[in-house]
Amino acid sequence: MSEPVSLIAERQPVPRLAVGPTKATQPHLAVVYATAAGEVECFDGRPMTPSQQVFSKYRTRYEVDLRPRQRSAVLGRNPLVSRDGVHAFEVRVDFCFRIDGFDGAKNWVRSGIDDALPVVHSYLTSLFHAAGQRFAIEDSFGLQMFLNQKCAQQVVLAEGLIIYGCQVTVTPDAKSKAYLESLIEAGRRETLGQAEHTPNMGAVVRQGQLDAKQQELQMEAAARQARALEGTRIDSEGLIRQYLNTHPEDAAGAFEMLRKLEEARFATAELQNQRALALFQAMADKNLVQAGDLEVMRQLLTDVVGRAAGANQLPATSTPQLPGARPWDAPAAQLPSAAASGPTPTQSHVQPPYTAPPAQPYTPPAGPSQPYAPPAGPSQPYAPGYTPTQVTPVVRPAYAALIYLVLDESAPDCLEELNRGLSDLHAALAAAPDVSAGIRLSVLGMAATTEPRLQLETVTTATRTPILTGRQGLSYGHAFQQLRTVVAQDVGVVKAQGAQVLRPLVYFVTGGTPDESDDWRDAHRALTDATGNPAAPHVIALGVGRAHTFAVRAVATRPEFGFMAPPHQDAVSAAHSCAVFLRDSVVGYGRRIAAGDPQFSVNPPDGFRRAEDAY
Repeated sequence: MSEPVSLIAERQPVPRLAVGPTKATQPHLAVVYATAAGEVECFDGRPMTPSQQVFSKYRTRYEVDLRPRQRSAVLGRNPLVSRDGVHAFEVRVDFCFRIDGFDGAKNWVRSGIDDALPVVHSYLTSLFHAAGQRFAIEDSFGLQMFLNQKCAQQVVLAEGLIIYGCQVTVTPDAKSKAYLESLIEAGRRETLGQAEHTPNMGAVVRQGQLDAKQQELQMEAAARQARALEGTRIDSEGLIRQYLNTHPEDAAGAFEMLRKLEEARFATAELQNQRALALFQAMADKNLVQAGDLEVMRQLLTDVVGRAAGANQLPATSTPQLPGARPWDAPAAQLPSAAASGPTPTQSHVQPPYTAPPAQPYTPPAGPSQPYAPPAGPSQPYAPGYTPTQVTPVVRPAYAALIYLVLDESAPDCLEELNRGLSDLHAALAAAPDVSAGIRLSVLGMAATTEPRLQLETVTTATRTPILTGRQGLSYGHAFQQLRTVVAQDVGVVKAQGAQVLRPLVYFVTGGTPDESDDWRDAHRALTDATGNPAAPHVIALGVGRAHTFAVRAVATRPEFGFMAPPHQDAVSAAHSCAVFLRDSVVGYGRRIAAGDPQFSVNPPDGFRRAEDAY
């Protein structure tokens, strides 16, 4: 409706002195005359004669076009808003209009309007006003039917126009159409999703059944393989043999693996041998090795080389055993303090090892005719130059403290310092018989298994110095099981000797995390629970290197018994602090027992802090 439609074909003044006939009109034009005052007259659409024009009061002559017109219009400036108040409809109207005869021509001239389209637009706008609010944006067809019903009948306007033949087409506008398309697409996806849900679910169920069956077959295969491997040794040779059985075509590869294994064993044996010899040389240079330690050192070096090379270990020299006692009990006859305090019920069953008497001058035996006489004169009962050794008997305290040092042999960085600390502790106790008399000391090396390095005994100059040996693996559970067995036996043996046994003490030094994760806690509970184990010890836990703080805190039987090295401190210096702590703590406790004070207290090693404060 942008191009105007003028229904006034011609407008001219009425001539007064017309010469000749009056101008004729075309059939589709109606002649309308108007006065200056606004009076309008149509003489059946015919023009006036010249004589009528001379005396006529009409001053203007109009020729009004009576032909029907057909147009299309889009209500763009006045869109119909939908029910939601946001989206709008686009309305297109196809309509016809014309002048309503001669009367309509007079009304049209009287209205003074030239262009008919604004009149039609105004009428349609008022007719369609607010009709869109009856319908949702999705129901454009409903609005279209409603509008077609409203404009189905022809209408005569006051301006003299007849509007008829209206045909309305309603569609959503561009914004609404995009919205509806998104809704349709979403609905399409939902429909497709619902249609695909059933086959997808079936596929998932079928895949799950296939996976379950595959897992079942894998488990059966693993079980068959486990049964087949029951008799196979789980070591290097056994694994290589199993590889050869499963890959017979790769015999060369199996032999190559065996060759590399032998090379690695010999290299490890050589390295271990060099380290053990260097340690022995260092200890010999510092006079830390005594004559009684030579056999132990020989056996230790043999064991080190044998384990490194994978060979069978040589049998160790046997140690005299107490009748009815567990293997860790050293003969009481070897302890000078025990001999000084008189025989005990257990000692009477043990013959002391042979010891050569001191050299003395030969004296002929006394015969019947020659009574025995001292070799010296009457004023000197012994031979000239001989002074008998004065042995001061050691008074054994009324209390006996059982102390167990459980030291981590799987931390190679700590072994040298811990061995040096054991040597210092041995020397300090051996040099103070009154202090060591109340102490029964045992040293255990902890790795994958826990092995005794010093049997429970009173440390004297004849006691061998314990030596730790580096090994693989770390098991807390095995250590606690060993302690559970030996501590109960040791308490019974020491009580049978007539001593009043104090609650045992365990110094637990660890430099790593256990292989069994948290499975060691049951064994720890069985050891430290006094209700189930009357000989339950106190456990002082020390963590260095890679030790886990929570594990150290859990091993300690009291919060004040768990200590951790600072995180920035290296393992060597931390092990040195532990060694000093063990020496001072054990010797200090022995002094208190010798003084008659059985109370035990512990202070953290130098630089360490309580494990519960290190979380």
